[in-house]
Amino acid sequence: MINSMLENQNAPTITFFYTDNCERQALEPIANEAKMRGIDVLFSTNSKELAQIGVYCEHACTPNADFSVILLHDLAQRHDIWPNFWHYEPWSKFDIGCIPGQSWVERWQNQADFPMARPRLGMFDLGWPKADLVFKDRSRFAQEAQKLRETLGLKYEKSVLYAPSWENHGKQDDFVQAFKDLPVNVLLKQAPWSNSYPQVLENIRQMNELHQGCAENVHIIDVEVSIMYCLSLADVLVSDESSVLTEALLLDVPGVAVTDWLIPDTIPPRPASVPYDYVTKTTKAEMRQVVEAILAEPEATRTKTRQDRDHQFSYLGESSIRIMDIIETGYAKRNWTELALPHPPLRAQVDIDRMHYQRAEQLIAENQIAEGLSILLDLLKAETVCWEVYNDLGDLSFKDGKVEDAIFLLQKAISISPKPAVSLCNLTEIYCATNQPDKALSALSQLSRYVPISQQAVSSIRACMMALMTN
Repeated sequence: MINSMLENQNAPTITFFYTDNCERQALEPIANEAKMRGIDVLFSTNSKELAQIGVYCEHACTPNADFSVILLHDLAQRHDIWPNFWHYEPWSKFDIGCIPGQSWVERWQNQADFPMARPRLGMFDLGWPKADLVFKDRSRFAQEAQKLRETLGLKYEKSVLYAPSWENHGKQDDFVQAFKDLPVNVLLKQAPWSNSYPQVLENIRQMNELHQGCAENVHIIDVEVSIMYCLSLADVLVSDESSVLTEALLLDVPGVAVTDWLIPDTIPPRPASVPYDYVTKTTKAEMRQVVEAILAEPEATRTKTRQDRDHQFSYLGESSIRIMDIIETGYAKRNWTELALPHPPLRAQVDIDRMHYQRAEQLIAENQIAEGLSILLDLLKAETVCWEVYNDLGDLSFKDGKVEDAIFLLQKAISISPKPAVSLCNLTEIYCATNQPDKALSALSQLSRYVPISQQAVSSIRACMMALMTN
């Protein structure tokens, strides 16, 4: 046990906050690990409640805890705005951020220059807690999955699983009608929606009533059963845009997304959004054909699925242990400048790139211009989010007489810099030097939002005024 909080007689309680049972299932493995360590655990549906240690996973929430941890509530969270997730999710309000694997690491590293992407203690790749149910004790998981198989009375060797994000417009019936006459088990698994969504619950009730006993191979699974057990029975998963399409990778199950199934979170409902390259996309009309093709070549499909799994998930079976290690150490130490963490925080790509940029800057200052310029150009080709690279290359381009290149690079620097005063000053001077007073004034107007009266600002204003007076 690492820095056990039990060493403190006033050991804190950990409160796990959730808004529905999907979120609770994501948090329960961590809570179970905490209880194994002898730590008191509470669950709450009120994220505004005061907590000593709070673990959260809901959208755009604000912690009310002495020490706070934030996780995803599902693996497709805000997939409509990837990779700009942290432009809307304020993880900077938390002490610790946890993401599940390399795919999300890359997403964060390329957004970590955005202030809301930076938890105070750090961002950590610690795996997906729900995966612990599968990998922490494989034998026990297999036994529970077999119990489910026996309870359902599955007749056929192969199974096709339906697990949508939303139930609406008769999706479940589309699925049942497509597969009920095939020699496969047709498994229907809806999500455990909260009472806050009465229309969705009513849609589910109507669909289940329609399909109860409609065919001997159609099986309705209790919504409270973990999706992991359901996936363990499946050979193919069919969904709309659900995060289950990603979780299916944990069980080597290929996912099929029906992209013309509608999602009713907008008015009018929108088509499913599926930004996952590891998922096969199809339509209602071709759903059956696509699934049959996958069932016919299971080994080739599963090999590809395993590769995709390793890109999505880290530390299979170890996630809850690692998260609790970080929580215990972080809460016990509190002095973050001297914190000896059991697992290192992630480094943002912008920080890595800025280190290379500083090396290039040093080389150029030492008159090793070719070497320094080579580093800057490599960063440019990699589409770095380090604004200084574009600023310096813009300055060098202008000195070489490449005015259009200089303006383009400086505009790029301005667009990605949180405080673009330096690049705006440089752009203003270029517009003045090239006799473009209207654009110079526009740049100065932008500059006034970021820079108080300073020598640099005064210099740009003077140059602009001189250019204007000569016209």
